Amino acid sequence: MNKPDDQASSSLADSTDSVAAMRDGVEKLDLKLDPDAGEAIRSALDERLNAVDDWLSRARNLAREAPFGKNPVGTAMAGKFAGRAEGGDNSLVSVLTRYREVLVDARDAIEDAMRTYRNTDERVADSFQKLI
Repeated sequence: MNKPDDQASSSLADSTDSVAAMRDGVEKLDLKLDPDAGEAIRSALDERLNAVDDWLSRARNLAREAPFGKNPVGTAMAGKFAGRAEGGDNSLVSVLTRYREVLVDARDAIEDAMRTYRNTDERVADSFQKLI
């Protein structure tokens, strides 16, 4: 693996860990998010998801072998570029797909945190109503 691959893998792993920690906080009811703030975050995540979907489409288009010729060098180069686009674990498509999954997980966690906030707010309001 080369340095950019290592950096991308490390960054993606950090993001995955951060989203997992956020999800854990939501599940333990430690993390609640005001719906107005959450909506802005969710909107930003949706924009990023749309961009990633566009990048994935373009990356899959790169995966076809380029017509470098029918000689051994041309064939080898075409295979190399196609493999970098959509091949192993560090291919562009693979990394973008994992990144997309992290974004979806983050968006789902944000939605759950907003729901937790609303539920808590409703319970508190009901408690006050009973006092009146």
